[in-house]
Amino acid sequence: MSANLTNTTDRQPNGWLPPFQQVIDVLQFRLDAVVGAMRDQPEAVATAAIDAPETTSDPELPGANVDNPPVLSEVMVRSVAPVTSMRQGMGLVVVTALIAGVLPFLFNWAIAARVGTALPLVQLAGTIDQPADATASPPWQAWEETLKSIAGLEPRLPGWLAAGLSALGVWINQPLTWLTYWLVYGLGILLVCKLLGATTTLQRFYAVTSYAYLPLLLTMLGPIPYLGPLAALVAIVWTFVLYVRIVQLLTGLNTGRAVLSVLLPGALGLLVALLAAGAFIISLVRMTM
Repeated sequence: MSANLTNTTDRQPNGWLPPFQQVIDVLQFRLDAVVGAMRDQPEAVATAAIDAPETTSDPELPGANVDNPPVLSEVMVRSVAPVTSMRQGMGLVVVTALIAGVLPFLFNWAIAARVGTALPLVQLAGTIDQPADATASPPWQAWEETLKSIAGLEPRLPGWLAAGLSALGVWINQPLTWLTYWLVYGLGILLVCKLLGATTTLQRFYAVTSYAYLPLLLTMLGPIPYLGPLAALVAIVWTFVLYVRIVQLLTGLNTGRAVLSVLLPGALGLLVALLAAGAFIISLVRMTM
């Protein structure tokens, strides 16, 4: 396999999505063509330019040789493979989230339309569908009946339309949620990587780690009984392993440090949430005393 050195400018990222072949390669853990290009792109291009024959296909320059343009080896071509931009990473996360939300959207619409009301009211009624506790106070029992009544009220819009619009809102919100995790949690991972000695840049890190969200496509099977939870578990494990491998290749950290980088921000976030919940509960107890 060979390539013209003058064509390397065509390998610059454009558009909002990376090449489909790179997506397939990542899902099959063939990460060198993606992660290696992001990590070694400047050095690879410099090496290719030095090792190429001292000719050029530009007729305006001395030593031009249009019939025999400089050729790169297969290793060099893979090294200067198309890189992924941060914009393409963002587009990949958004499209993945939208595809993963198609089946849940249809399922939510069908459930809400059957009841004839908006999806949040159906979900709210579902949370209180259990029999009331015998020790529950009368005010809570009154709220229970009120919420159940609200969930069954006829909306101003036709029931199927209100159900569809509310389910559509949940679907559209999913890419925003995934983007938040990609940016915020990814920043936490990058900070840990930096503390452990990584030298990658913010743009490269976000661009490549966006591929780790691809296995979450399996979450679209969530509404299917039994299969949905199993698919979600496989998606989470697959995403974690892929994320760790990407971090390891991109930053040069060993496996242990890569795993620590991915887990530590989540552990710290969970600890902060538990402390906040504990402080809230203590404040409530003090108020009732």
